[in-house]
Amino acid sequence: MVVDGTYAKMWISDGILYFVYKEIYEINRSMAKEIVSQRLQLQNEDSYPIFCDLRAVTNAEKEARDYLAIEGAYMTKALALLVEDEHALAISQLFIRTASPDYPTRVFTDKRMALLFLEDYK
Repeated sequence: MVVDGTYAKMWISDGILYFVYKEIYEINRSMAKEIVSQRLQLQNEDSYPIFCDLRAVTNAEKEARDYLAIEGAYMTKALALLVEDEHALAISQLFIRTASPDYPTRVFTDKRMALLFLEDYK
């Protein structure tokens, strides 16, 4: 099943939940809540490692980032974030260090490496 929501497209394949954001200038808390709700419906109470493609997102409000990192982490085994460039990589890594998620989380600029990271958590 593929969920093609307003802000992201998501599906489960080979034990990994794929999550690809659509072009968004800035994610706010309301958007984050809708995105998480759709993801949890797709997961149907099963935990998955998550591949999250953030390349089309320009920014996220602090409240949205906090919501995604805390409440939005439910049913997440591990998280691989795919970003566009080294600047986005540095910002994402800083956020991860300060948020300290309870699940393994890494940021990548290479999709193949991100998916390889998730293999151990299937």
